[in-house]
Amino acid sequence: MAQPKLEADLYTVGWVAPLPFERAAATAMLDETHDEPLGFERPHTDANSYTWGRIGDHNVVITSGPAGKYGTTPAAAMASSMLSSFPQIRVGLLVGIGAGISRPEEGYDIRLGDIAVSQPHGHSGGVIQYDLFKAKLGNQREDRAFLNSPPEVLLHALSKLQAEHDLNEPKFPKYLEEARTRHPRLAKRGYAHQGFENDRLFKTTNPNEEVQREQRDSTEPEIHYGIIASGNTLFKDAAYRDEILENIGNDCICLEMEAAGLMNHFPCIVVRGISDYGDSQKNDQWQHYAAITAAAYAKELLGYVPSRDLQKTRKAIEILENISRDVSDIRSGVECLNQDNQLDKIRKWLSPPDTSTNLHKAQKSCHKGTGSWFLQGTLFKEWMSGACPYLWLHGIPGCGKTVLSSTIITHLNRQCNSSHVVLDFFFDFTDTNKQLLHKLVSSLVVQLYSKCENSRKELDKLHSSCHDGGRQPTDESLFATFQRMLGYVGRVQIVIDALDECAERTDLLLWMKNLASVGPANLHLLVTSRREEDIESGLRRWLPDSNFVSIQQDAVNNDIREYIWGRLENDDGFERWRSNVDDQGFKRRRLNPSVFDEIVDGLMEKVNGMFRWAACQLDVLQKCLDLQMLREALKSLPKTLYETYARILAGIDEQYQKRAIKILQFLAYSKRPLTIQEAVDVVAVNPSRKPPFDPDTRMPEPRDILKLCPSLVCLVERQTKGKIILPELQLAHFSVQQYLKSEKIETTFPEKSIEIGMLFQQGMNECNASVSITRICLAYLSCPDDQVSKEEIETRFSLARYSAMYWMDHAKSAESDEDTQERILNFFLQQKQAYTVWRKLCDLDPHWNEESERNINLTIPLYHASLNGLQHTVEQLLQVKGINVNAQQFNHGTALYAASQKGHKHIVQLLLQHGADVNVHYWDDYIALPAASDSGHMAIVQLLLQHSADVNAQHTGYGTALQAASYSGHMEIVQLLLQHSADVNAGVNADFNPEIRKYGTALQAASYSGHMEIVQLLLQHGADVNPQDMIHGSPLKAASCSGHIGIVQLLLEKGAN
Repeated sequence: MAQPKLEADLYTVGWVAPLPFERAAATAMLDETHDEPLGFERPHTDANSYTWGRIGDHNVVITSGPAGKYGTTPAAAMASSMLSSFPQIRVGLLVGIGAGISRPEEGYDIRLGDIAVSQPHGHSGGVIQYDLFKAKLGNQREDRAFLNSPPEVLLHALSKLQAEHDLNEPKFPKYLEEARTRHPRLAKRGYAHQGFENDRLFKTTNPNEEVQREQRDSTEPEIHYGIIASGNTLFKDAAYRDEILENIGNDCICLEMEAAGLMNHFPCIVVRGISDYGDSQKNDQWQHYAAITAAAYAKELLGYVPSRDLQKTRKAIEILENISRDVSDIRSGVECLNQDNQLDKIRKWLSPPDTSTNLHKAQKSCHKGTGSWFLQGTLFKEWMSGACPYLWLHGIPGCGKTVLSSTIITHLNRQCNSSHVVLDFFFDFTDTNKQLLHKLVSSLVVQLYSKCENSRKELDKLHSSCHDGGRQPTDESLFATFQRMLGYVGRVQIVIDALDECAERTDLLLWMKNLASVGPANLHLLVTSRREEDIESGLRRWLPDSNFVSIQQDAVNNDIREYIWGRLENDDGFERWRSNVDDQGFKRRRLNPSVFDEIVDGLMEKVNGMFRWAACQLDVLQKCLDLQMLREALKSLPKTLYETYARILAGIDEQYQKRAIKILQFLAYSKRPLTIQEAVDVVAVNPSRKPPFDPDTRMPEPRDILKLCPSLVCLVERQTKGKIILPELQLAHFSVQQYLKSEKIETTFPEKSIEIGMLFQQGMNECNASVSITRICLAYLSCPDDQVSKEEIETRFSLARYSAMYWMDHAKSAESDEDTQERILNFFLQQKQAYTVWRKLCDLDPHWNEESERNINLTIPLYHASLNGLQHTVEQLLQVKGINVNAQQFNHGTALYAASQKGHKHIVQLLLQHGADVNVHYWDDYIALPAASDSGHMAIVQLLLQHSADVNAQHTGYGTALQAASYSGHMEIVQLLLQHSADVNAGVNADFNPEIRKYGTALQAASYSGHMEIVQLLLQHGADVNPQDMIHGSPLKAASCSGHIGIVQLLLEKGAN
């Protein structure tokens, strides 16, 4: 029998059923099905598929979403497209499944298969967008994320239906049976009640404890009216669900993922069948039944909508046109807030260094055509295609490797998209944070997380396993997560610059080898460095010589020539050669090709592929005032970079020399880059003066600091987390640092300047530089008023924070100087003002006051001297009368704990010789043996055991020493502890806060971290393969969550379950 064909304008009810089985349930409710409307032509923007039919007096059009698409955005797109194709639609129904918020003790006894219906309450239209709440939680805002109410005609129908249900039996159960009769396959495919035994509700506080509820005497669904919360998060966690509910209110009955996308785009009512409880027990068993109960209820609701009233209702598309723009903007903002909020959490957790400053600095040196010889070459094309996915570019110091890296990155970024991701990292000698392997991987992980949405779940999983960022991931787990994230990208290209500036080159080379061996086929890796023996031999173990690219002099010289021409044409210092005076006395701008050719030819004759050399010579040539000076300079050009640097130092004015040495000492040996304000104060400090620092002696123009040592230092603008642009002073190139730290300064100076060379050689000696920096820092700390706030000190004294945070790092190398030893002891024991400022700036003890200082005046000095390895200072403090070697520095432990944790063996020996108690601890914290075991300090573990350390003592965070060593992968320490009868099955004290414990048993710890040999050793020593730990899970679960397949297989073989 032919189905009816109606005109598209006759359809007045839109039914959105986002999922396929929800659409099947909706279609089963039709009293009559229709063919495609007469002459139906959908707009090209409408990608929906439709089913047409009739329910009662109403012609209904049904649509569902693209397969696999969830959330508010696809729902909004479906509704918007439907209204463009069927402009006479007056009302809508959003019908499908949702998560029930069952709270029997509060009167909300919601069961699986029940029906939730959105109903306005107070100021709410019946649906709340929980994404907006989540985004605003941190801002503590009061506005509520309410969405539009359903149309009046539906609300009147809802009221009638509720009144009817109070008097008579509902009709929707009958509609269920009729649908199953017309479509017998429905019952076979799960559209029937799934049995009370399969409906279990568990407590949030204990996911293994079931909530006891009264047994119902009928399988007929019950109906619940209230607030439905909608958003883009798939709820599988009861704690997260309850966090949302705390902010929404107790009248919420259901959570789902589409309504917020429709309520402001599509005037509708929301009907949801309950298929789960939004917790970890979520499964698909009840979905089909829940969908058909909701559809049956929606059909009954339509029966209470008079067709004549519907015709009087405003068209849905007219409502949409008035509000869609504003709501779209709001929703886009919410989605951005959500994404930014989680990304900010990840960034705060991993703290990756910002290498964009390196990229931008290098890009400034790029000129048209820079690197084209490489980008257009065969090897790069093979690298791009994947035929040669790994390349090492190497070259001499100063040949422009970083500039070439930036050119490659810029080229790649122009081609990237959602399935093609470019990641980069610049190792940097000026910043210790950019010299570590862990920071490299952290940076790559965060970049990938921000660029590839599909990969995020892997890092989110790691973040969750680390107590939602409460502790840092192990290197192994972070590296494994990165490898898994790479599998979600169509193609990923990684550029890593300056391997030679990494402080952990052995580990870096091993990581690269492992990444290449187990990484996905879509991985392309390009690295640059100098050609140094350890790097070359490390790469040669897994890369053929054909993957090594030497940056040839001839190729680079073309880039250098362009660079020189660019500076001649643009630098202010060469303006005199670009302008001539005409007969009327006016300056006319024109190039003087003969002079420029002379400069270019003179430099290119000796440049030998060194960008850095050319840059320094141009800095010198800018100062030539006439042609004779210029030609003399070109004739006497230095041959090497070191000779160039020697000439620059020799050319510094005598009155600037001492200031220049101070700046170069700090920049060569500082623990982080200096801001320009910090550098200005370094110059202004004089430790021999009283007072040592006067703000009035600062340089009036901070940028004049560049004139103290031109060409050797530069300013780099860095953006802070608060989006403030901060100028930082840095050494201009890695080769500058290497030269200043070398023993070649004096030998490279011209004979006539040998005394100046000796001055700089002596000043740049590491011990002398450390002495100078330590004195400057200690003197500077004596200047601020100790009565003012920390914030005011940092505002008025730019160098105060650096001095407070890093003076002891420099003092460690300066301790051999007797005068410095005396200054340090005097600082601790005599200079109360400076000592107080230091404690305040470092937040050493929030409970400290002058009263407590009288009682523990030596505890903090001894602790921090021990922590930072100041052996001579510890020796002197231990001689002071009244010293308590076992005193605890508030919130930080004893001196022995600090020295053990940091690996200062000689200080540990000193403390033990002076009566340090090897087993002293406070509140189960700060125990020396677990700390040393976690950090891998074998010699100290041996010392502590020799002094009768309790091998099974438990630390709140580390657990026992065996657990700590197992977690961190220190095999020799694990063996030693087992030899000393460590309890292989020791768990964590049940009274400890689970949020700060790192792991359960030693076997769980090793399994989670992926240390196969330690797992095997522990099993050989009788480790329980199935320990019970509600927080950390079994060893099998720990290994599975971290992706350690080999350990999983081993544990299964040993009977794990």
